[in-house]
Amino acid sequence: MPLKKQAPRLAGKEESDVEYVEDFGILVRRAREALGLSQAELAVQVKTKETVIKKIEQGEFNPPIDLARRLEKTLKIVILQESVEESPKQIPKKPLPSGYTIEDVLKRQQSK
Repeated sequence: MPLKKQAPRLAGKEESDVEYVEDFGILVRRAREALGLSQAELAVQVKTKETVIKKIEQGEFNPPIDLARRLEKTLKIVILQESVEESPKQIPKKPLPSGYTIEDVLKRQQSK
């Protein structure tokens, strides 16, 4: 039985722990052009279709993690980063206004 080859992980992180950097399609296009590669040549190097490269560069397609890693390696750029979970903002507690409470109002109504 052949061994199943696993995709490399980002510093041991699960795929759900990574996200794409902002405007990664632009980064891919600029890096490709800086290396003097056509979209077709890059597609061959990262083992995908030219149309996939076009869609990535136009921001119409988020590549699978394994393709994103091949692009990073080939173009020597970073397009995946660790996800940062934002903690919910805590709403500061406001002091209760001085004066009557609901209980005070109810007691007053009952005494009438």
